[in-house]
Amino acid sequence: MQKFYDDIYTKGDIRDNEKLYRWIIKLFHPLKDKRLLDIGCGSGWLLKEAEKFSLKTHGLDISKIAVERARINAPNSEVLAGDGEKLPWPDNYFDYVSCLGSLEHYINYERGIKEIQRVLSSGGTAIIMLPNAYQFGEILKVLFTGGDSEGWQVIERHATKRGWRELLERNGLKVIKIFKYNKYSEFFQKGTFKIKSVRKFFITSLIRYFSPFNLAQQFIYICRKNDR
Repeated sequence: MQKFYDDIYTKGDIRDNEKLYRWIIKLFHPLKDKRLLDIGCGSGWLLKEAEKFSLKTHGLDISKIAVERARINAPNSEVLAGDGEKLPWPDNYFDYVSCLGSLEHYINYERGIKEIQRVLSSGGTAIIMLPNAYQFGEILKVLFTGGDSEGWQVIERHATKRGWRELLERNGLKVIKIFKYNKYSEFFQKGTFKIKSVRKFFITSLIRYFSPFNLAQQFIYICRKNDR
């Protein structure tokens, strides 16, 4: 797994837009000097944004190449190479934990959830982004092409909004709120869906803002620690 992601980061970068990272950080309602952990931090772009909020920022990624980049992009953060299924921090250590687009790639994602629960402080907040098994964009792809997605990850699991929620809550977290997140730009740049930029703007905007909640591309779960 580590070699796979080292190869990916050798060829390029894995990141989302800065607006998403700023939005995620603001969802924490961050307070100065609180501790934040970004699991699967990649090249450290969320950590870079988090540093602007005067947080004590920490990151972890399985790729050593990603970690090297993160230490450059987020120089005020502690960034370690490691496995999200065995976090190298004590219980109740972090006020905020983010895990965006990472948990679904774990070999044992239930263990990964329990580790988030373990290091999260009582009253702390975890924000986890996970992919939908029934994405509107993928349904359109099947409708118009008869094909399905070509997965490029070693492991990538999908579930419904309720399925992910039940999994999170079964392993020690309590879901407080769920947001949808859509990003379909790549979907309209390949094969049958290669279209001009103006048309792409209107179609992607239509899907992004008007697709049913339960058919969103990703779900963002705001969680608390279940101390019971």
